[in-house]
Amino acid sequence: MTAKLTGLGREIWRNRVGYLFIAPGYLAFIAFMFLPLAVAIGLSFYKASFAIDQRQFVGLLQYERLFTNVKFQKALFNTIKYVLVVVPATVGLSLVISLLIHPRGIKAQSFYRGAFYLPAVAGGVILSVVWLWIFNPTFGLLNYLLGLVGIEPVLWLASTRYSFWAVSMVVLTFTLGQPIILFLAALANLNQDLLDASVVDGANNWQRTWYVTLPLLRPVILFVLATQTIGVFQVWETIYMLTEGGPSSSSTSLVFLIYQTAFIASKYGKASAIGVVLLILVAIVTLLQLRLWDRSEV
Repeated sequence: MTAKLTGLGREIWRNRVGYLFIAPGYLAFIAFMFLPLAVAIGLSFYKASFAIDQRQFVGLLQYERLFTNVKFQKALFNTIKYVLVVVPATVGLSLVISLLIHPRGIKAQSFYRGAFYLPAVAGGVILSVVWLWIFNPTFGLLNYLLGLVGIEPVLWLASTRYSFWAVSMVVLTFTLGQPIILFLAALANLNQDLLDASVVDGANNWQRTWYVTLPLLRPVILFVLATQTIGVFQVWETIYMLTEGGPSSSSTSLVFLIYQTAFIASKYGKASAIGVVLLILVAIVTLLQLRLWDRSEV
């Protein structure tokens, strides 16, 4: 055992320069990811406010109260609903757009890449400000277009019926860019021999896409599905800018509820408990997707 440890120590010392190069990344991860996560998990067992000396250990009481809290239940339901609505729409639309762009020339592809990725660069806050004007019930573009066909103005952000769908639409606009870039890169690297063989066998465009292209893209599709799912689970800035979770919590997500609980109500222990629940939920979904990923490689 001692000899093994000595050998490991020699190996570390031999590669010390390499470890020095990767150390900043690991230190940043520990400082800004691991330690805050550990503190949040520990804080979830306390009833804690801003004052450190007012912390009171309550064990699992925070978690027990969460699952009987109507606002938390709504936020949890909305978060899952956001994922089930936005993620499939993002993956499906970006895949279709990529398949339409791919046959075009390099210059056209570059233009469309930039056009679709621009909203992702602009960010959710800027896009939300633009969409606030579009959704405006009095002089917004969307209600103006509806008025042209005789439809009455809609309170997009002030109605429990439409607020969730309005937020989902805005989130969709800035989540399309990255998947399109990934799908176009994957399409450019497909095995051309298989595509040519399908043409020789008499397959039309639809058959070639369904039976050859999509199976070859499966690992990339699953990667995009996993990354988009994690991203949509964390949506909150769009909700903050458009609806502030309302009306009647109809658009509140778990991350926005964490913000409200911690920084408005100053209930840091409860906010940490919500964060731990979200962490467990994301971990479960990610593990399920990784299993699908492993099967796709078989």
